[in-house]
Amino acid sequence: MAIINTRSPHYISVAIANLGVATLTIEVYSGDKTTGFAGTPQYNLSKQVIGATERISFEVAELIKDYVDISFSGDYSTAADTSCKWVRTVLTALDGNGVQLSQTISTDLAFNSYGYFDEGSNFSFEYEGLLMSNIDVIVNSGDSIRIPVFTDRNPTVKFYDSANQVLQSNTYTASDLSEEQVQVESYTGSTAVKATVNYTGSSGSETTTIKIIQEQDSKHTPYKVTFINKFGVVQDLFFLKKSVEKMATKRQNYKSNTLNSSNTYNTTDHVKRDFNITASESISLSSGFVPESFNEVFKQLMLSERLWMKKQGDLKDIEVKSLAYKEKPINIKTSSVSYKTQVNDKLIEYTIEFDNSSSVLNDIR
Repeated sequence: MAIINTRSPHYISVAIANLGVATLTIEVYSGDKTTGFAGTPQYNLSKQVIGATERISFEVAELIKDYVDISFSGDYSTAADTSCKWVRTVLTALDGNGVQLSQTISTDLAFNSYGYFDEGSNFSFEYEGLLMSNIDVIVNSGDSIRIPVFTDRNPTVKFYDSANQVLQSNTYTASDLSEEQVQVESYTGSTAVKATVNYTGSSGSETTTIKIIQEQDSKHTPYKVTFINKFGVVQDLFFLKKSVEKMATKRQNYKSNTLNSSNTYNTTDHVKRDFNITASESISLSSGFVPESFNEVFKQLMLSERLWMKKQGDLKDIEVKSLAYKEKPINIKTSSVSYKTQVNDKLIEYTIEFDNSSSVLNDIR
């Protein structure tokens, strides 16, 4: 089983003597890998060979991406369930007379993920048990610590306290269900200082140790930004220092005729009238001091297509009901960042500006 990164090109090819035409059917589905497909592909593609190459390739990532969409409203289980879909492809090679030369049927797993240029074409992370790149995690003290894992690698996730005592341990096993391919392991408590993820990698058993840094700032309101990372799964990033909220408005206006039929006018009427007023809100968030390894986290944050923000902290009943304390879709406003190092910058801190995804006024029609 290969991983199809739908944000990077993915090629399906056939090379065979006497090749004339190749056809490819693509069916994207959820549920059971073996029995979940309906036999009604979303795409039926066909290509003729060019010259004497005897090779035909199909680039399919963007086609598949239309059907892989993470649903997130604060429920990490639902986000995990919708992280990926099965993709069944049937690649048939024909000669110039329409005689079948070969047929290859494959079932792979598609994520809203991507590879870097340096990782080459058709990059696949099927041997990765840990679905995030950083091995340092900073959280607001007492908030949930969440670690996304790939269950196909049979991962065991353990959380430890400062005395190296296991606080929580869970093992996940490989499944044929698409909604069980990703799990977000969660631990809530202020005593966890590290976590380990043991899984079956490309060369056998592998263990990754994650350092957990719990911080609390009584002066600033913490914010949690959840984004879709490089692996196509949700990941949390906490901003624990200064935050600045802004609102920007746009408006049109016209000059109104306030003169009545008696050639008089009311001095309290508006001569200049505003209309089509729109408003948008944005927020600037500071991370606080982070390890140099967080350069990769902020890189993936900047490359993310989907992000959500939630105000954290101790909430009163009336505040819990406030929209400010619920997951809110946002977009990145900052267009560039400079990677920071301890050699150059000593202490590393990032400030990122975000736009609310919706307008202040309800303009959904």
